[in-house]
Amino acid sequence: MDKLHLLWNSGLGDITCQLVRQLSPSFSFTNEQSSLRDQLNKKISAAGLGHPFSHQLLLSIFLLSPPGLLKVANAEQQLPPWLASAYKDLYENISVPVTLGGSSLDTYQAESSPSPLPAPDFGQFPNSLDELIGNRIQLNRLLGLSNLYYIDPEDQEIKHELTHLRRSLVPLIQSAPSDQLERIWSTDFGDRYWALVRSGVQNEPFDSEDRSIVEHVTQQLNPKQGNGFSMPSSINFFLVAMMYYKPGMMRVDSAEHKLPIWLLEPYRQVFEQSITPV
Repeated sequence: MDKLHLLWNSGLGDITCQLVRQLSPSFSFTNEQSSLRDQLNKKISAAGLGHPFSHQLLLSIFLLSPPGLLKVANAEQQLPPWLASAYKDLYENISVPVTLGGSSLDTYQAESSPSPLPAPDFGQFPNSLDELIGNRIQLNRLLGLSNLYYIDPEDQEIKHELTHLRRSLVPLIQSAPSDQLERIWSTDFGDRYWALVRSGVQNEPFDSEDRSIVEHVTQQLNPKQGNGFSMPSSINFFLVAMMYYKPGMMRVDSAEHKLPIWLLEPYRQVFEQSITPV
């Protein structure tokens, strides 16, 4: 419960609202979706909105309830301000009243069909970090996925999305001007980047594409192969490496001489328990 508001503000809320707004009163849910909605409704009906997990259940019901077809009785009294505000934004113009949180609980029922829930449209992924800095949807998506993975690394859909997003960041980081990295990492993107690094996604097995990325950046940072931190773009490659190496499994010898000040302390916070030199 204490993580829910944080997750909602980190991007989960934007994604949820996008999904709900793609629904319409005529949207056809599958039998499985309708059954799931019934189960969620029964849980809230039995325990009430004061139950510790009622807010999670309500947000789940949002995803299965088109705008205007859900009503929470006395929302401002029964819900925390952030959740009441989200509910009002989505359902305040109610065309088909459905009581939720009162003595009885009935749900809107649509005819079932095999139509799946629509996927959110995040738009084309930016072509540069400067473009990404100005893209709030993708920034919130990155933060939301990182936080969700940190909480539940067993969720296969979250894992797939986060690893794919990480891979999409690689060419953007590698092609960023080296003299602009400090400025870029001082923006909201920097916070999102460190959320990904701290999420633990590095524990996931590499596929062939990820393995190729790791081998390439490791080669670029290996002084034994004529490369290392004296080479141009070495910090770019190091920033990519931190998204793939497990915290505690990578070390930069004499880091204070090789890393810029803006990067040194965050690196130490995440990788200070290091055992494998790079």
